[in-house]
Amino acid sequence: MSQLALPVHQETLALNGDDDVIEYEELGLLPADVPPVPSFRGIPLKYISLVTLAVQNSLLTIIMHYSRVSIPPSQSYSAPTAVLLNELLKGSISLAIAFTRIDRPTLYTSDTPQLPLTASRFWHPAKVLLRIRRLGREVFSSDCWKLSIPAILYVIQNNLQYVAATNLEAATFQVSYQMKILSTAAFSVLLLRKQLSASQWLALLFLAIGVGVVQIQTGASDTSKVASSLLFQGSSMNALKGFLAVAAACFTSGLAGVYFEMVLKNSQTDLWIRNVQLSAFSLLPALIPIILSRPSEAGLISSLFENFGAWAWATVAIQVLGGLVTAMVIKYSDNICKGFATSLSIVISFLASVALFDFQITFTFILGSVIVLIATWLYNQQPGRSPSTARLAYVGKN
Repeated sequence: MSQLALPVHQETLALNGDDDVIEYEELGLLPADVPPVPSFRGIPLKYISLVTLAVQNSLLTIIMHYSRVSIPPSQSYSAPTAVLLNELLKGSISLAIAFTRIDRPTLYTSDTPQLPLTASRFWHPAKVLLRIRRLGREVFSSDCWKLSIPAILYVIQNNLQYVAATNLEAATFQVSYQMKILSTAAFSVLLLRKQLSASQWLALLFLAIGVGVVQIQTGASDTSKVASSLLFQGSSMNALKGFLAVAAACFTSGLAGVYFEMVLKNSQTDLWIRNVQLSAFSLLPALIPIILSRPSEAGLISSLFENFGAWAWATVAIQVLGGLVTAMVIKYSDNICKGFATSLSIVISFLASVALFDFQITFTFILGSVIVLIATWLYNQQPGRSPSTARLAYVGKN
């Protein structure tokens, strides 16, 4: 879930390289006035966040797939329960972050320096009560209902991801899921009236062709595939069902992401407040399939965590981490670098599938994957795009 838009003055100061120093000298500023690039132990946060995002995307695909197919279907955990826990944890973390940020000036307030809060002042009972009241007003604002639409779409998307991961190889799922670029671009043109360059339209065409080639390879094998590896213990995978789930997930992801972008662009509310609202509106639609699918004689709590083992918790934890990492990428990186992170995650998933799941390498799969990688890189080559718009384009979940 997650997405940050930086103030214009912060974006223009995120500089590096000799050309930036020359530009500052032309403006009459000394190199000492140039703010340092955010880093951790000398490594720019830009690259740390991107590598973390690539690894997180790959781990999520691999672990989600393994957790669904490594045991018989009768002993599988409930995917709707995982979706519900994901929203609860992300909402709780977002609420905690929003609580610590509630006294900070927003993008649209004055740049006048404010005295920093000491620990004693921050946790003073009167201050805490005031902060809670203000946080409540922000979360339950008059326009919070706008988040109900993307919340429902995200719940549907997350449930469809589990269906796809159950029926597709991890590498095939990762490549096919890049169709969300296609759906996001289509809804951006329709709803936001965005103009795409000729290279972007060409990239979208390549993306569709690449995913099609990968699916041809998948369909060439048995449509209802029973894995012989001991990892799967007799569970079956339906390639057609998996592809339809991926396509539907990409559709809901694109629509929800563009709608969320519209909300952020037309609002001064802090991003983490929006994340809390998004998670709050996700709880009811996430609960509905759990209530409908539970046996009539079983209790709600007992059926909720039935067969919910370590791999299920690992899947939820990595999903929650993904939302936080995406926010970090939005703040410190750009859209082009995010494209490279996506490409890296595809390569990692491919290699892991070969090593862990006895995935059969074929020429058609490699060809389709290369086309998708080229399309992803080409689509993110957007020299005419402003930094603020590029960051807002990250809107949406992974």
